[in-house]
Amino acid sequence: MSRILQALTRHARERGDEIAVEGDHEVLSWRRLEEEVGHLVDVMGGVSRLGLCMDNSPAWLVADLAALSRSVACVPVPAFFSPDQKQHVLKDACLDAVLSDDPNPADFPGKGWHGREIRLAGRKLTLARRFGQRPPPLPGIFKITYTSGTTGDPRGVRLGLEAMERVAESLCKLSGANAEDRALALLPLAILLENIGSLYVPILAGARMLLPSVGSLGLQGSGGVNPQLLGVSLKRLQPTAMIMPPQLLKLLMGLAQAGQLPDSFRFLAVGGAPLPASQVEQARELGLPVYQGYGLSEAVSVVAMNTPEASCSSSVGKVLPHCELRISPDGEILVRGALFRGYLHQEDWNPGDFLPTGDLGYLDPDGFLYVTGRRKNLIINAYGRNLSPEWLEAELLAEPCLAQGAVFGDGRPWLSAVLVPAPGVGEDAIDQALARINERLPDYARVLDYVVAREPFTPSNRLATSNGRPRRDAIHEQYRSQLDVLYQGEAVRVL
Repeated sequence: MSRILQALTRHARERGDEIAVEGDHEVLSWRRLEEEVGHLVDVMGGVSRLGLCMDNSPAWLVADLAALSRSVACVPVPAFFSPDQKQHVLKDACLDAVLSDDPNPADFPGKGWHGREIRLAGRKLTLARRFGQRPPPLPGIFKITYTSGTTGDPRGVRLGLEAMERVAESLCKLSGANAEDRALALLPLAILLENIGSLYVPILAGARMLLPSVGSLGLQGSGGVNPQLLGVSLKRLQPTAMIMPPQLLKLLMGLAQAGQLPDSFRFLAVGGAPLPASQVEQARELGLPVYQGYGLSEAVSVVAMNTPEASCSSSVGKVLPHCELRISPDGEILVRGALFRGYLHQEDWNPGDFLPTGDLGYLDPDGFLYVTGRRKNLIINAYGRNLSPEWLEAELLAEPCLAQGAVFGDGRPWLSAVLVPAPGVGEDAIDQALARINERLPDYARVLDYVVAREPFTPSNRLATSNGRPRRDAIHEQYRSQLDVLYQGEAVRVL
């Protein structure tokens, strides 16, 4: 039996009346949570592959656990995917059922589906089913997570239960998760890291899960944030543990400086993009217990992580117990251990093989891992210098006036960037920020000119991946003509 489900049963038996999960308006005890899971298991008879197209809520948790109980392949469908991407997931995963909180699911799943209204964990949902030929079974596959990636259609990553539970147990132990925790899901639960870190880890630890809708926290769409509402929500919810990308950490640091955050935080995990050591140290000075980590969906979300017992602010931490890691002769990070089963519609991954991550990095003598960039993103300038844009982008985002940035310059004599300034920031402030950054960089790594982006980089406009990484090819294509103009004369804007 699943160790996650065993923990649920144990909590329901020993602490049945204690609160397990809170939503916007719903509160479930451990006993009620187990009962809701059992109810949905009965309703889901005959389902083989279940799509979840829902906002964060206790109902999302119930659906996930019910799929686990029935050995149904659960396929989260991110709300930030475009309609075309959602239809791609629907067809690619051969879904035969979709659970949605959309009161009018005419566009998704669409024609040919038969909807039935159900009530789950206090919410009204639609369970849409497509009757007829069932999709073929996926033995041992408990989840298919779709990565938006950097190019092309989203790709389905097949995950087994054993690998997910090994990762959750490592995170639970090393993060110090405990029954007194209040674990808040800031990001959509359709993101694998949030799914494991904000659901499975708290269940193993017996912690309370806080699953309000994303919008109620002040997070708007795939990129916008209402800082005031986020600060008010955090003070009301008093979370002890959260997961966030660097961009949200930056916002939290601003709220901390203004005295608008609670003092409840115990463990704040940051990942998805590089974080400079200076930002980690500044966050900790503000009372934010930040721990940077590293992982990828193919490695079931987390490979390495800083912890309270072993932390180095310039690294992404030590390799977790369930993983084995080595560095290839050309500097690529290779991992083995709790890995995916392979991509959907492709051959199984051999669990004995090391997985090439596509990331460049190294291990120091103390075992801390450093990620220096993406292998395919490596910039080689006109003078033959090799640079990782992630390093420079992390330096850019350490400046409060810059919200996002993508650095370019392959084959060019100097570097340029497409920048998304923070609200209300003008070009004078950007120039000053770049001058400060360039002062601490070697001459070949300085960004000498830039283009101001017309809009933020988000998954919905396909300029960012689901975890916030810039999609450089798409950004470069959109701003190609403006970047080309920068190189027609001498760079004089920033020196």
